[in-house]
Amino acid sequence: MGRGTIAGPVVSASVKLDKNLLLGNPEKFNDSKKLSGKERLNKFQKIIYSDSIFSIGIATHKEIDIHGIVEATKLSMKRSVNKLKTKIDIILIDAINLDIKEYNIGFNKADAISVSVAAASIIAKVARDHMMSRIYANLYPDYYFQDNKGYGSKAHIESINSNGISKIHRKSFSPISNMML
Repeated sequence: MGRGTIAGPVVSASVKLDKNLLLGNPEKFNDSKKLSGKERLNKFQKIIYSDSIFSIGIATHKEIDIHGIVEATKLSMKRSVNKLKTKIDIILIDAINLDIKEYNIGFNKADAISVSVAAASIIAKVARDHMMSRIYANLYPDYYFQDNKGYGSKAHIESINSNGISKIHRKSFSPISNMML
């Protein structure tokens, strides 16, 4: 999560979902972007307090600037998969195929089709949003990360125009790259 933001890391999650949350999708897991913040947090708590096994992987803003967002996303996904402490038969991924030893399939809109991918999407989005609103918002209060989570909102762009670029802004992303000319 966080592929389209102009600040902060990209975060991925891997989930082996508790069968009580998987079969029949009783919690109505869906693409995290289609859920309200309250719904995401509720579903996040259902996952982490169940018998699900999960992990997150992060690629930093510096890695994004060096490798590009697609490769940095793959890096965060690989880190997440490598941290997952369970037997893996197949990995379902939203839109990307990974070059890893585990068998994996990437297909578009996987988080709207697969309950497990939707759960991973929820874990990643909540984890990243909390990083932005609770850590980076305190480190860089002038950028209102508690409100914009690093997305290029009008207030965020205005704060960059007033305060300059922070250490966690993605220098390879527009409009940041344009401001550096």
